[in-house]
Amino acid sequence: MADLTGPFLPSADERELNQRLRAQALEHLAQNPDWAPPGLDRWPRGVVRFHNRLVPRLPMTGPLGWLDGTTSADEMERERIGALSADEQALARLLHARAVHFRCVRTTPVPVGEQAD
Repeated sequence: MADLTGPFLPSADERELNQRLRAQALEHLAQNPDWAPPGLDRWPRGVVRFHNRLVPRLPMTGPLGWLDGTTSADEMERERIGALSADEQALARLLHARAVHFRCVRTTPVPVGEQAD
């Protein structure tokens, strides 16, 4: 049987990164229930707060910004990647881009090489 982790399924590292980032995002939401990604600044605070309270309780929901990689945890991960050496940055950016890609079923191509991020 062919290895499906490349174009169709996330690798173990990508799954582990997503689990860590989701835990960080949920921890951030518990401390900051009014937080929303910059693209959703105009949403009513009540709606944002309600969604942020539901996320840990409902298994099929994700934090605001989860699917497009704009959660607070993703921003902290980008800052961490920016502090790495140039050689490590390319691999870390690709890993993060692929992890974000595999957070839901997508029809877009999987990030590879330099086009990540």
